[in-house]
Amino acid sequence: TQSTWGIQENHVVRCGARSAEMCKSTNKIDEPFRFLTIREWLYYFAGIALLMFVPFIGAYVGSVVLWDCVDRLFQGRPLDGYLMKFVRWFNIKSAAFNSQFTRHPNDAFVLNAIVFLGGVIPALFFYNLWCYTQYGLNWKMLYLYHVFRLGPYFMNFAYLYTLCHKEGHSHVGMFKGPFKRVLNNVFNWWIGLFYGVMPSSFAYGHSINHHIYNNGPRDVVSTADKPRDNVRAFVSYVPRFFLYAINVTTVLQFLDDKKPKVAFKMMIGSMYTLTFMYLIYRYTDFTFLALYLFYPLVEATVLLSCVNWVWHAFLDPNDPEDQYVGSVTIFDGPINVLNEDYHVVHHQYPGAHWEKNPEYFKKHMDNGEYVKSIATAFRNTHVFELFFVIILRDYKMLVSKFEDMTGKLTEDEKLRLLQTRLRVCWWGPRASEHLKLQGKEIGNYEAGFEYLNNTHEKAN
Repeated sequence: TQSTWGIQENHVVRCGARSAEMCKSTNKIDEPFRFLTIREWLYYFAGIALLMFVPFIGAYVGSVVLWDCVDRLFQGRPLDGYLMKFVRWFNIKSAAFNSQFTRHPNDAFVLNAIVFLGGVIPALFFYNLWCYTQYGLNWKMLYLYHVFRLGPYFMNFAYLYTLCHKEGHSHVGMFKGPFKRVLNNVFNWWIGLFYGVMPSSFAYGHSINHHIYNNGPRDVVSTADKPRDNVRAFVSYVPRFFLYAINVTTVLQFLDDKKPKVAFKMMIGSMYTLTFMYLIYRYTDFTFLALYLFYPLVEATVLLSCVNWVWHAFLDPNDPEDQYVGSVTIFDGPINVLNEDYHVVHHQYPGAHWEKNPEYFKKHMDNGEYVKSIATAFRNTHVFELFFVIILRDYKMLVSKFEDMTGKLTEDEKLRLLQTRLRVCWWGPRASEHLKLQGKEIGNYEAGFEYLNNTHEKAN
């Protein structure tokens, strides 16, 4: 017989056996969480300081979610409103002209994103700057600027960071023709300045560190040393992501990895951003700098900490290197920006073009790999909903969203499976001493080597 995913039963791991194997982990997953080192306590207090911005972030995010609700008259799913329909219509109508400048026809919309995010948003920033120098701080203008910068349902933010992400992975660039030298790095080196992006963080920090070490102990944004269903554990994680976002821990890691040239490129990106901030500070003052440039950096740190916390919230207790468990897949998500919800595929093929993600997913699905691992997958949700469900331990909701690809697990087995995967640790003081790793804890070059040789995406 076949499961609901069309996989022959001989590909399906017997659920009872899998559940029994799952419980062999020596990690004491049900013990109360507590900090075990001085560093963890220091990071916890630093996290509290960074999260003092949460009321402001929440106000802005709440405003843009309300904007989307009003746009769709409180009906349908997010992004179904009139404004987003117009954006999609305009992208379709302009695709024929725009595609002559892009390497992939489906990237034609990116030119429209550049005009808006790289033209309109900076123009609003400098208009706010001029008004500030002439009339002083206007709180209404500040509020409207950040709401407009985020966009309805924070889609401006989501697309900016997704395109920074894609740009960082694509060393051959997204564009062709006479303007490719200017456009190929425009998101990280220009538009990102207004969203808290340091230019080298995606091209080097993310691509060469995160995609080599894949959430292991040498991944500077690893989530795998603390239980992920704990609020205090997340608070202590935020400073780790902040130090990555400002290129501090990545530079130190590259120096430790004997990659001084990569570390130097990271430092150039940092100096570029700091120079821009310094010029803005000289022309205005610290208040403007903090409200218009430092705030987006903290905003991005908090929001992307939530995102990465979810993408890598789950681990197989007996094989934390299992990519089908260690990265999340989401089906039918309302905000699947450029197929980012196929996160397993992204780690398997980090240089692949986003339109190929469903094809690669189907390839491994048809081979039975997702079913064999009982992949961590959810349906009809998105990362921010999953984040709150996880840290608030709403396991009833989590189980209801879980996509059991075997079709065999009971509700209790799903609950225990998800709890175990959220609480087990790969490395650090909470890791099991009996894990038998296959070498990825010291570098998974299967997914990262192409960045060192600048060879990825040549086949695409």
